[in-house]
Amino acid sequence: MKINWGYKIMLIYTVFALGILTMVFLSAKENRDLVSENYYAEEIAYQKLIDQSSKTAALSAPVELILSTNQLIIQLPKEFYGLKTDGEWILYYAADKARDIAGNIHTENGKYSIPISTDARGNYLFKMHWKAGNKEYYFEKNIFLQQ
Repeated sequence: MKINWGYKIMLIYTVFALGILTMVFLSAKENRDLVSENYYAEEIAYQKLIDQSSKTAALSAPVELILSTNQLIIQLPKEFYGLKTDGEWILYYAADKARDIAGNIHTENGKYSIPISTDARGNYLFKMHWKAGNKEYYFEKNIFLQQ
């Protein structure tokens, strides 16, 4: 049986339209979390973050992140030993907002330990803001958690 060329063109357009509709349907079901709910307000305040990062870079040693079994240890440079340090940290997981881990840091010896669950696997961006004395600091580093 021979198919007319008009039917072939109609078949091609139909398959194309079904493909487009399938892509639209599947993309509508995707998770679309924003990086931040206050993206524009944070963008305006970005210069403050740059200043805090430059203060962190001027320290005697970099901030160390030590991964051990079920915990992440933050080791601040020697300038923070004996100095009251308060701040907040977040382990940001770009693919899923539900997997973000956040908390506060309070230390006087320059060392802080964060418990990590065995479910937290993958590539995270560690971000930390802290204040010691009258200065504010910011640090971020990509880390890969594997349990």
